[in-house]
Amino acid sequence: MDAPGDRIELLQAESERLKQYLTTLPPDAWHQPSACDRWQVRDVVAHLAGTAEFYMAVISGGLQGDASPPEALRAAGTASASSFHDMNAQMAISYRERLGTEVLATFTATNDKLNQLLTGLGPNDWNTPCYHPIGGTIPVRTFVELRLRELAIHGWDIRSRFELAPQLSRDSLPVLMQDIARLVSRSFRAGSRLPVPVRYRFELTGAGSVRTVIVVEGDQVHVENAGETATHVTLGCDTETFVLLMYGRIVFDSAVSEGQISVEGDREQAAQFGQWFGA
Repeated sequence: MDAPGDRIELLQAESERLKQYLTTLPPDAWHQPSACDRWQVRDVVAHLAGTAEFYMAVISGGLQGDASPPEALRAAGTASASSFHDMNAQMAISYRERLGTEVLATFTATNDKLNQLLTGLGPNDWNTPCYHPIGGTIPVRTFVELRLRELAIHGWDIRSRFELAPQLSRDSLPVLMQDIARLVSRSFRAGSRLPVPVRYRFELTGAGSVRTVIVVEGDQVHVENAGETATHVTLGCDTETFVLLMYGRIVFDSAVSEGQISVEGDREQAAQFGQWFGA
């Protein structure tokens, strides 16, 4: 499902899934903490509304040949991942405070407008460069993938507070798994450099599954295609568990003890994986 039309169709389905769920929440649920650190449910929804507005602004600018940052934002490529995360966290709370009781209505309106903008794009628009605060400009098609990831993960952040077994949508998993190297890198917590790198083979099952090797050097991490090279530990799970682990939504040790992740090989080195990844 790599064609823009397919991605837009998936985006609309994911949007509708979350919108319908939010309409069922009682008033007190909006004040409950979500699974996203520092945010209540209403902050998560305000964040999604704010990013929809931001995406519309930078995509519209890019389509007009202007890839400069919106007012009050830094020049493209100058924000670090950590500073951008901190800025996002505070902006969502501030935006929610300004919206008051209109958080859901604003999310619904901005989300629908963004989807309408993306639906109206032509074949020549998808590679148009647009501003992004991390890494310089990115093409329009990447914003579609970013939005899909946000809706899927933040939807889980909300549902996990009220459901015993919340699930990511099966159709979103291939998109969430699309860039494993980026996913692994963003979740890695560096420590002391190791004398010998530790190699972890993941045998994944389900939608979007791939065989991959994560190589940890203690202070660095990288991903390799799974070949015949020997590894220290083999870990098995479905793609949903892998994604939630890499997004810091589940704890590695708990997932192992509960049977969500199987372990073969050096148990001590397997336990060390939780020091680098997971909630």
